[in-house]
Amino acid sequence: MDNLAQRLYTGKGDCHYKLLPKAWQEPEPYIAPQSLVDAVNTALYLRRPLLLEGDPGCGKTRLAYAVAYELGYPLHPCYIRSTSRAQDLLYDYDALGRLYDIQEGKVGDNPTKAPSRQDYVTLGELGNAIAQSQDDIPSVVLIDEIDKADIDFPNDLLLELDRLQFQVKEVSEMRYDALQGKTRKARRDFLPLIIITSNREKELPKPFLRRCLFYYIEFPDQNTLEQILQSHFQPKLTPLFEVAVQKFWELRELRSWRKIPGTSEFLDWVAILEREQQGKKLTAAELASTDPVNLPYLETLVKTQSDREALNKQF
Repeated sequence: MDNLAQRLYTGKGDCHYKLLPKAWQEPEPYIAPQSLVDAVNTALYLRRPLLLEGDPGCGKTRLAYAVAYELGYPLHPCYIRSTSRAQDLLYDYDALGRLYDIQEGKVGDNPTKAPSRQDYVTLGELGNAIAQSQDDIPSVVLIDEIDKADIDFPNDLLLELDRLQFQVKEVSEMRYDALQGKTRKARRDFLPLIIITSNREKELPKPFLRRCLFYYIEFPDQNTLEQILQSHFQPKLTPLFEVAVQKFWELRELRSWRKIPGTSEFLDWVAILEREQQGKKLTAAELASTDPVNLPYLETLVKTQSDREALNKQF
């Protein structure tokens, strides 16, 4: 592999490196402050998991896509549910499928031979990343919304995150080891970069936190919000877009929100406003003269009835 040690995240959204096998190739417009760029590169150098917190919709998840694209790495997204187990990220063994195949005689040319257990193993996203590291291919692993899972879930991942190795217990010969018996420093350039997001619905265990780097993504200021708009829509902001930024900012500052609108809601809202402008149904002047509580398409911004009722009472 070429120049793996020199690959850094700049936050500019361009990939200038040779793409690795199965690299993520969809550009991700993402405006990252320098402090976040530094945090990503620290995690990249140490190959320690980077834990991201921040309000829902602030861009935690999309950062992993942006980093994978810019580095020319493969991307392995793991979306956590309340029923997720740590093993799900590593592999799945279809014991029931194998049993059915044995009962139905689906064993190839030799009906007396039981099907190989190995054929019923499917690697999960983290398992695939560790297997790729064995072949000297680094990747980005996204473990999204880890706080959705059971409280034991982070602790069950401690060994795998530390050693980056696992064995399929149903198939003794299937063992994967990203370190290959060497030190983390010696194998650093080939190890996966793990990005973990949390919405702080549960407190994460201290032993888990000890193994992670941490960064809190603040909501962008008004100038950064304009840059985000430029990256998603067009090189120059139209008057409508400039008014939209101002009105969105006014709306956020009206009250203490139960669910404050974030960046993702803002981008959805602007996309609808752009459609209305193109259809000559809305102008920047009309939007500028509208009270925040009467803004069009508030359903894209206000997501709870209590917030909507509270806004209505202010005007």
